[in-house]
Amino acid sequence: MIGATNLAFQLSLVAAGGVAMFALVFWFSRRQLLSLRYALGWMGVSALLIIAALVLALVGGVSDSLPLTPTGLLSATGIGFLLLITLQLSISLSGHVEAIRELSEANALLEERLARVEQREREREREPEPDA
Repeated sequence: MIGATNLAFQLSLVAAGGVAMFALVFWFSRRQLLSLRYALGWMGVSALLIIAALVLALVGGVSDSLPLTPTGLLSATGIGFLLLITLQLSISLSGHVEAIRELSEANALLEERLARVEQREREREREPEPDA
């Protein structure tokens, strides 16, 4: 009975953490500190935490067939999911790096073009005007 109470306590902590995370992400999103794209992703993670805590409370026997406690199973699943999010963010960051590189190259080309135009203008100003 003590193990069940301990499990119930652990699962309630996981669910409370999911609710707190959801509220925190919502707060960041409302203050535009987190973009909608990422806010929705983290809200989904929060919802999954709450659902996982409820499912593990209802079907605690899943972990009996595995060499893990229900909390360990939930933690392993959560870590795997967070690794997938990290991979997605890395892909997104790589895209931003490529966009920044392209913008820097375009900026350098425009700067060179502007320097040539300014040089031509200076040369025209130096030329004596023909007498009409």
